[in-house]
Amino acid sequence: MSNISNLISNRLRFNSGSSFSASVIWISKLSIALGVTILVVSVAIYAGFQEQIHQKIFSLSGQVSLRQFTTGSLYDEQPLELDAAFLKEVRKSPEVTHIQSFAYKPALLRTDEEVVGVLLKGIGKDFNIKAFQPNVETKLSKTPGVEEIWLSHRILNKLHLRKGSEVVIFFLQDPPRFRKLKVANVYQTGLEDVDDNMVFVSQSLLQEINQWQPNQTGGFEVFIRNFDDFGYALADLEKRLPYNIGMEPITDTHIQLFEWLKIIGRNVTVMFVLVSLVAGFNIASTLLIMVMERRQMVGVLKAMGASNPVVRQIFVRNGFNIIVQGMLWGNLVGLVFALLQWQFHLIPLDPASYYVSSVPIGWDWLSMLGINAGVLIITSLTILIPVRLVNSISPAEAVRSV
Repeated sequence: MSNISNLISNRLRFNSGSSFSASVIWISKLSIALGVTILVVSVAIYAGFQEQIHQKIFSLSGQVSLRQFTTGSLYDEQPLELDAAFLKEVRKSPEVTHIQSFAYKPALLRTDEEVVGVLLKGIGKDFNIKAFQPNVETKLSKTPGVEEIWLSHRILNKLHLRKGSEVVIFFLQDPPRFRKLKVANVYQTGLEDVDDNMVFVSQSLLQEINQWQPNQTGGFEVFIRNFDDFGYALADLEKRLPYNIGMEPITDTHIQLFEWLKIIGRNVTVMFVLVSLVAGFNIASTLLIMVMERRQMVGVLKAMGASNPVVRQIFVRNGFNIIVQGMLWGNLVGLVFALLQWQFHLIPLDPASYYVSSVPIGWDWLSMLGINAGVLIITSLTILIPVRLVNSISPAEAVRSV
């Protein structure tokens, strides 16, 4: 019986009946293809935003900051030893890939024309230059020297400077102190809060200004192996830290960016639900029309001894074929569009609003397989609703109408 239902299903596939039925089938395929295309592109864009934003944030500070608890200002740090004993325990964590030291200090940058308030970040030889490199156009070989400074393009333009210029930096303390530094490198992350405020200097300079010892620093930044396991990594680090060391995850320091990514993720989920429901409704309507047009055929098959399950299988096979064809077209168009955007950056964006200059594309194959499986399951289940109409078709009535 399965061979008979397969044979009849194939005949129906190539002979769709009336022009109306054929048109409905094509519309159903196109609607599924369009929906899958939108989902594939949406997942690729969401993955691209995640990769780009994570890369930008992690290039600045890793994923976790470790500092000594203090009741003072956030930037009035209590120094820690560069070879602090707890670091040995932290490095034993399988989730930790790199640890770098840092120090923060507010200051003013002054030229003959402008004054800008900034946040200095002192970095040392352990700074992860490889992670920071995508933010800089030139090749980085070392961190800033004691008489050098790295500025963002935004700050450089505000101060009407260029690479190689000199700028005077005033430290906000009592008594006030100042230094003249040379702009050694220019960076750009696209993150407005960072590019408007942060500049990079040698950690040795801040050690001198703060009157720290050469082996002292403001804190440590920890790089995690896999951000998907961030919760587990935080729990593991917490067990390894002494009571006087505070742990600040990057999801707290840049909470607005991670909330923004969550909103995009929720939009993709809502789109998946809507596309699946629309595709399911379309395939159900198409099969309902096919069954109604083939009432006589159904009646004749029943009169010849075919059971309801066998007849239903004929229409289920046709419905499944419509779904698969639509999904194949949708995936093909979606992946081609994503590939073109990934390669040629066809659609630009405003970096001030979206943090990137063009629509980013990421290749999250697992999520793409997931949405395809979800659409396939939901639409396949909707097939079962209209084909149950087969049970109500009487062989006697169908034979009399022949």
